[in-house]
This record gives sequence, structure tokens and C-alpha cells, in this order.
Amino acid sequence: MELYPTPRDVALIDVYHLGRPHVISAFLLLGEAPALVDPGPASTLPALKAGLDAYGLTVADLRAVVLTHIHLDHAGATGLIAAENPDLVVHVHERGAPHLIDPSRLLGSAGQLYGDRMATLWGDVRPVASERIRVYTGGETLRLNGHLLRAFDAPGHAKHHLVWFDESNGAAFVGDNTGVRLPGVRMTRPATPPPDVDLVAWQRTHDLIEQLHPQWLCLTHFGAYSDVDFHLTDARLRLQQWAEIVRQSLLSGHDEATGVAALEAALASEAAHLSPAEQAAIIQQTGPLTLSWRGLARYWQKFGNLGAAS
Repeated sequence: MELYPTPRDVALIDVYHLGRPHVISAFLLLGEAPALVDPGPASTLPALKAGLDAYGLTVADLRAVVLTHIHLDHAGATGLIAAENPDLVVHVHERGAPHLIDPSRLLGSAGQLYGDRMATLWGDVRPVASERIRVYTGGETLRLNGHLLRAFDAPGHAKHHLVWFDESNGAAFVGDNTGVRLPGVRMTRPATPPPDVDLVAWQRTHDLIEQLHPQWLCLTHFGAYSDVDFHLTDARLRLQQWAEIVRQSLLSGHDEATGVAALEAALASEAAHLSPAEQAAIIQQTGPLTLSWRGLARYWQKFGNLGAAS
């Protein structure tokens, strides 16, 4: 098992999505009440269990699943884990909870994006009973023995997104709100799938994270990073650049294929210093650029403010 730099009392489990490393990381909070932050999709549950086993744990030993948001690559395994462990409690944003209790709408939305690849990508998504769920809107605290987690409402990538800040070790579990990154690579990439991208809210969330002064940023895609100032600066810049590329594409009347090609060209330029394998890997982390373009295009079209950048 490869070991990665992590905050104190936190372990990273690579769940090897589609058998590939460095795509999805689940964070294990160690201690007398072990918990998982974003367990990943149901399709990777065997790899997650293998990762737990490396620390002498099983699903039955877990006391909590803590979710940044309920997208399937982050939370899809939650229902199966809860079914195996009757003592498990799930902690999630108030807006995300209904989609854990009844995932049909979430699955329908994802099905429009992924089609017949749904089962392969995300596996068997099961509901979570409402009595197993605790909801948060921001400002609450969650104590898990040695971990004191504070919840912050953090929209931008999704309306139901939380940032969890561990006051015991300075770790901020940011989900997708600071983009994606590969271990050992000093470059981020935005994660902007439809339908909830909100650039103004995202700016506020970046400000929030900065004001927390975290010592670590813990990303589901992929890893924990202590170069916080660099990472936040780069994530802000990349998001602004990609948003402007899409805005200009729409202003020019480009169709989707042309707009996506512009994003592909931008990413190729940004990642030119990476190896071919690294270039391929950073695209795999959040899916095809078509989804990134659609999320940003929907934002500009929804808010009708193509005349000025956010």
C-alpha cells in the first residue's frame, strides 16, 4: 500500500477507481471512533475495504461517514456501508440529505451525463435510512474523539457542499472546492460539472477556506497538500481562466464541440510540463472536459451575465 503525506491522525485510502491510482481518495480519521470522509463510489467498495484492512479495521469498526457532498464519486458507497454497519451515522449537508434517503433523482441526473456507464463507474447505490443521518447547514461542530470537525457551508461546486475543518490538526476537507491535483504535481485543475456551478459563491468559499488558515487541504481528487497558499492561489486562477474561456466561447457563438476544444487547448498548455501519463491522469480525475465546459456554460447561461466576468 502506497503511503501519502497526511495530517496527524488521518490516513488516505486510494480506492483505485476503474483500477487507476490517484483518482479518488477516501480519508480515514483514526482514533477510537474511526470515520471516513467521502468514502467514494459504491463501485470501489472492495478497494476501500482493503484499505481499511491495512489499518486493522473493517466497515463494522466505523462510527461515522462524513460527507463534503453527495456526488456519486464522493458518497456513492455510503448506503452500502450503512447497510453493513447498523451503528454508523452519516453526516451531510441539509440539502444533500434527501438524495441519500432517496437517490433516484441523483441517479437520474447522473444517468443523463454517464448513460450506460453508470453501473461500471458508480456501482450499486443504496439509500440511507433517515434516522441514520445528521444534517448540517454550517457552523455546527462534530466531535469524533480526537477530531473536532467544524462544518462550513461551502457552495460553488455544488449547492449542498460542506467544508469540514478539523481543528485538532488544521486539516480542511474541501471535497472539490479547490479543484483536483496529482501527488507531486504543482498544478490544479477546476472541477466544474453541471448542474450547480456558481462562480460568485465559489469565490466566497475560497475566501472562507483562506480565512480558516488550514495547514492541510484534503482533496478527494487526490491527496492532502500542505502548500496551502500555492494551492489556493492556483485553484482560484485556474477557475477564473476556465470560466473566462467558456464565457468568451459562448459570446462568440461557438457550439459545444468548439468550446470544449478551447478548454482542451488551455489544459494542454497548462499541463505541457507534465509527462504524458500525468496529463492523462489529471483528466481522469474528474471525467471528460465536456462536463467541465457544460457546468461553466450552464452558469453563464443561467445567470445571464455574459457581458462581464464574475
